[in-house]
Amino acid sequence: MATKLTYRHIEVIRAVMLTGSVTGAAASLHVTQPAISHLLREIDGLLAFSLFDRQAGRLVPTGRARLIFDEIERSFIGLDIINDVCARLRVSEQRNVTIALVPVAAAAIMPPVIAEYRRSIGSDFFLIDSAANEQVIGQIVARKADFGVALETTAVPGVQSHLLFEFEARCLLAHDHPLAGRSVVHGGDLAGMDMIHVPRADRLADPVVELLGHGDAAPIQVVECAGATGACAMVEAGIGFAILDPVAAFPFRNSRIWFARFEPRVTFRFCAYWLEGREARFDRAALTRLMTERCRNLDRLCLSAAPGGPSSGIGRTPVIGVAVGKTPRPRQAVSALPGDRR
Repeated sequence: MATKLTYRHIEVIRAVMLTGSVTGAAASLHVTQPAISHLLREIDGLLAFSLFDRQAGRLVPTGRARLIFDEIERSFIGLDIINDVCARLRVSEQRNVTIALVPVAAAAIMPPVIAEYRRSIGSDFFLIDSAANEQVIGQIVARKADFGVALETTAVPGVQSHLLFEFEARCLLAHDHPLAGRSVVHGGDLAGMDMIHVPRADRLADPVVELLGHGDAAPIQVVECAGATGACAMVEAGIGFAILDPVAAFPFRNSRIWFARFEPRVTFRFCAYWLEGREARFDRAALTRLMTERCRNLDRLCLSAAPGGPSSGIGRTPVIGVAVGKTPRPRQAVSALPGDRR
């Protein structure tokens, strides 16, 4: 008799968690219901605690079961990736390149980079994993990603970083906003105006809030939206202005939003990350070069795509070291649900 959980036990726990019943688990694993019931009793004996409570004919997972299930899912995801690699190898021998990056970079930077890399460098298979800024570094450290792209953050021992590009913040305005048409918008111009605030996901000091001031000299925060895409859509709808970087605003470059330079200067530094000493299975130097070129082009594209032409576009990126006080309390404000912060 087993003294530790076996792979079969793990399969049963996962099947019951996903289906909520012995019947469903048996069907998904192509075994009989008594076999599942026997394995559940065996699991409880091995663990010395129960994973499921029976309620109204269903098996309801306990808190311990949910914790175990989180670990099981991570393992199964890894197994699924291995199976996907094996399936691709049956067709052709491709190297896997796993890239963890913030969602806005996945949308604005990666498509032309991957296209050019596969055209001129190699036919590697790219696995793109969108993650919050702080999670990108975690993926690198855990060796779950070969390469990462995120805003510059605190140095982590063993992780190499390379600056891709520095963008200047832009003030995004609806086409009929009183300030639309200006090539430069100053912080003082925004006093008393409705603002869509995009908070920093990494909980570092927010230089935009500090520069815009407080009290009567500050804009009125009417919406706090954790997602840059949602914030841009709200700007286009005329709800208020937003201060964003060009990468976040890029998907809206052909919209009716007016992109103005923002002063005083706030920057956003996008960096590439990889693990020191880890041999690259792909052309890392070429990938880095293509990303830098894309950032430069993106900067120009945003400038040229703004309604007023080059005089009103988006710019270059992040020195985030401004000390910040309390955020002004918004009046009649709404807050978007937590979600994709970049």
